[in-house]
Amino acid sequence: MRKRAVSLRAPLRRLRKAGGLPLSALLIFSSLATAQAPSAPAPAPDDSVAAPEQGAAAASGADATTGFGPADSGRTDVNHWLEKLSRAVTGLEYSGLVTFEHAGVLETLEVVHAVREGQQVERVRYLSGEPRELISHGSSDSCERTGNPLARTELWRGASSADVQQTYHFILRGSERIADRDAVVIEARPRDRDRLGMVVSLDRETGLPLKSMLVGTQGRVLERYQFVRLDLSPIQDTELEPKSDSARRIDNSGACALAQSRWQLGWLPAGFEPVSVRPLADGDMLVFSDGLSVFTVFVQRLGPELDFKGRAIRGATVAYMDRIEVDGVDYTVTVVGEIPDTTARRVAGSVSASG
Repeated sequence: MRKRAVSLRAPLRRLRKAGGLPLSALLIFSSLATAQAPSAPAPAPDDSVAAPEQGAAAASGADATTGFGPADSGRTDVNHWLEKLSRAVTGLEYSGLVTFEHAGVLETLEVVHAVREGQQVERVRYLSGEPRELISHGSSDSCERTGNPLARTELWRGASSADVQQTYHFILRGSERIADRDAVVIEARPRDRDRLGMVVSLDRETGLPLKSMLVGTQGRVLERYQFVRLDLSPIQDTELEPKSDSARRIDNSGACALAQSRWQLGWLPAGFEPVSVRPLADGDMLVFSDGLSVFTVFVQRLGPELDFKGRAIRGATVAYMDRIEVDGVDYTVTVVGEIPDTTARRVAGSVSASG
């Protein structure tokens, strides 16, 4: 029997006030606020991953299969490029313009990235849509998603590790040109159907990701960001200052919180491990990562007025909400992340209280 229709507006306001669900979850669940039934997933863009054009590579004398030229002889293995990527995302200073495409929406972002006293400092300002500006200090790792589409590039730092390569198969896809720069294309193909695939194009000179795509299980591109202009000049302190009074500051300089939680998961996709556990005003937030992908589980006491089970999908981000009862008390379980909706549903259904 279908659950009765309710409005999610009041619970969502409460979640925001409590510092619970992140902005990405609030955005996609807002579409369900007055729904009569769980909404269907948004159609994926009519796009699929295809091998990049090799014409430019052939014209430059590159190998027709790999897209690499004689200068890369002996240094064209995937791990070489993944290690170069890791150095670039942690130590390179740059600025530029980025396009971000998701759920049929195309946004433009201004990005300024610098390194100060060994810590990464980044300012991201949205130039289209609702005015937003994020200023972060330190590496976000997997502790908490901030709504910044560029934050996931930091996760690629560990792509060459043995643990990550047990769950993803990395493939050199060839070459392409992005923002007037030569790029090397790498595919991270999942070894199961519990996670999304990824394709990243690295600047050949520096290893910086110039384009990144999240790919669904059917090969559809769900989300894409790419540079349209890149400047590798050193960043001045004035460029890191906020341009608006409403800029959101994020401090990622500390270690991920690992508090004790009464909640446990009976099932996790292979390779996913808990990286952060943080208590909330009325529950807990648990973050899991496989080294490239992240999802968050919120378990919160919201009272008997909330009787809802459903999902929403926005681009590559899925939010799945379920309900459990423990000792006569109702709790809402919300799974948010860039994972297949079937994975989110299975995770949510496995949550239970220990003891």
